[in-house]
Amino acid sequence: MAILLQPYHLSHYKTAPLDFSLIPNSNLLRLIQSWQLHKPSSTKSVEQNPKHESWSTLSMLLEEIKQPHLQVKSLRKIKTLIHDNDGSRTFGLGDNVLFSSVASLIAKSELPAGHGSSIITNEALSVLCLLKPSDETLKIVSQNGNGLLIGSLCTIMTKQDLKKFFESMSEILKDQNSKHGSMAVLIILMELLPFGENKEKAIKGGSIPILVELLAENSERRTCEMMLVVLEKLCRKAEGRTAFLAHPIGLAAVSSKILRVSHVGNDKAITLLLWVVRFCKSSEVAQEFIEVGGVAKVFMLVQSGCDSTTKDKAMEILGFHKIKWSKAPCFPSILGA
Repeated sequence: MAILLQPYHLSHYKTAPLDFSLIPNSNLLRLIQSWQLHKPSSTKSVEQNPKHESWSTLSMLLEEIKQPHLQVKSLRKIKTLIHDNDGSRTFGLGDNVLFSSVASLIAKSELPAGHGSSIITNEALSVLCLLKPSDETLKIVSQNGNGLLIGSLCTIMTKQDLKKFFESMSEILKDQNSKHGSMAVLIILMELLPFGENKEKAIKGGSIPILVELLAENSERRTCEMMLVVLEKLCRKAEGRTAFLAHPIGLAAVSSKILRVSHVGNDKAITLLLWVVRFCKSSEVAQEFIEVGGVAKVFMLVQSGCDSTTKDKAMEILGFHKIKWSKAPCFPSILGA
């Protein structure tokens, strides 16, 4: 049986007119939020993830600092961003990305000096002061280009008034937030102290009392050697010896490291003590030195078969207050004769 399909009139296919009216933003927002409530696994919105905006801004700024004409402006924005994020330093970019990018500007400071380059360097340094890189990041960045960053920092510092710098170095040592950071500071100090008035500035910056306390607490060979090297350089100055003797455990801390660190440590400790007893001949210093066991340690070093140079220095120390020290029961009778 054939089925006859009756054709519909065209009017049957007419649809309702389209609605082109706008939906208010507030309604749209409510719809989106309602959808998010029913989709708990969905990604958080930018509004619910406030760090997303900081991450995006920082990524953009890190691209901008590659362009010389935008570097100063970008570095200042990065500083503001760090301050505004309640101590957050990386914003999800990874610990070394931000630090490495800013440090690279300082490592390039060998470019011809000028007003612009000076501002860029100062801004980059101020950003680095706000950052707290991990030990691994600091180690990697410091070693890049065979220590180019350390060399650039030394070059910059020798051209500027360094009192504030040495105060900052002392604070880094005092905080002890990073072993590699402390080692980097000690390396920088060893490189800088021989030049100009850097010893005086380091002394005024408070380096000596901090180094004395750290030396007393530390037993790691390389760290103790470096601290003794720095302290010995500082005690070549009268102000350094005064600051050293002013610390209640100065003599005790250095004496305790004799025969307990290394040959280098022995020599630096003896040299430091020689500077002190040679120029500070008061009976109080002589009495304290024997009370903290310093005289006994120096004599033990002489008996240990140390190298001739160190032995000569030790014998000179023992000769300065021999009359006073010979009256003490712990003074070796062989030297009292």
